[in-house]
Amino acid sequence: MSEKRNAFRAFCSIVAIALVLTFSGNSHAALRYSNIEAVPGFRFENLVYFWNKVMLDVVNTTCNTSFFEGTMIFLDRRGRIVARATLLPRRIASRGTQRYNAYFVDGSGETARRAARVLWDFSSR
Repeated sequence: MSEKRNAFRAFCSIVAIALVLTFSGNSHAALRYSNIEAVPGFRFENLVYFWNKVMLDVVNTTCNTSFFEGTMIFLDRRGRIVARATLLPRRIASRGTQRYNAYFVDGSGETARRAARVLWDFSSR
């Protein structure tokens, strides 16, 4: 009987530690996708959004320097826009990485967390 009780206590301790680690720090950040849709010559990594900010790494895989800009539109399950974030144009060196820190134009990271889909409208020059 005491072995079952000790096992139950150990299980509860592990669950409690997991919950503390899960909800400690910035619990309002959301990671959406590690690989975003294919845009020729670019790779996207580490998309994270908070209350008012979006962070995104854009990797230029070509040997040409180019400008990159875009809009992220967050939609709910009915297709209504709940948030929108715009990435201002930036120059990305050939075979280089650029970290974007964008802010929400409409909505916030809190409303974007409830999005069912994200539409990407990226363009490069």
